Amino acid sequence: MAEALLGEMADISRVVFPPDANGAAAALAHAYAQRGTVTTLVVPKRPVPHELTPQQAQSLAVTGATCLAGDPATAAILLVATGAYQLQEVRRARARLVERNVSAAILYLGEPGRFRTPRDPAEARYVHPDSEVQALFPLDRPRVFVTHTRPEPFLGALRRLDTGPATTAALGFVNRGGTLDVPGLLFANRSTWAHVVDTAAGVLGKSRDSLLSDAELAAVDGRGDPATILRPATGLAP
Repeated sequence: MAEALLGEMADISRVVFPPDANGAAAALAHAYAQRGTVTTLVVPKRPVPHELTPQQAQSLAVTGATCLAGDPATAAILLVATGAYQLQEVRRARARLVERNVSAAILYLGEPGRFRTPRDPAEARYVHPDSEVQALFPLDRPRVFVTHTRPEPFLGALRRLDTGPATTAALGFVNRGGTLDVPGLLFANRSTWAHVVDTAAGVLGKSRDSLLSDAELAAVDGRGDPATILRPATGLAP
């Protein structure tokens, strides 16, 4: 449903992905303050860490995106999360990149529609102008999106942020997995921290083994055991 509603006019159909409890509370209050719009909130069912202060949550509800770490203007790569679980994996991926001397900025894209290409004058008044879009998403920075949707319709709605297949990649649901825990579902859909790092290597033009160990690469490629190789890095017991 979120993917279908992302295709509607952004000024009428608002699709919002709060990253935590503060974000959900601010998004809900912002939704009730609107008139003549429909707001879809995609909220995690399980407990997640606090990511935003109340002030940050309010700002995210108003603007639709925020930088949570690093500087988009100077970072070697932009890691962009849409979804609470996805943000946790992006944080872990950034830690690995920084450990390997690759600077990375984390951007949380909570309302993707605010950054799409407008299709009529009313939508143009709602979405952000180029100057604001490029302040968060500089055109000369490679980027990896990790989304709580299928990646193809997500990028289709966000052509404005897509710099082409050489420097933009997106991870998300590929209709794999069933009744799994969160780490299992993320692994089945190739959206763990290690998949993010592996994808980052591609858009950065770096070798995979410069950022991931042999055992981690084997797990990412389906030849190793993700429960013992990848899950400890998430802080969850196998």
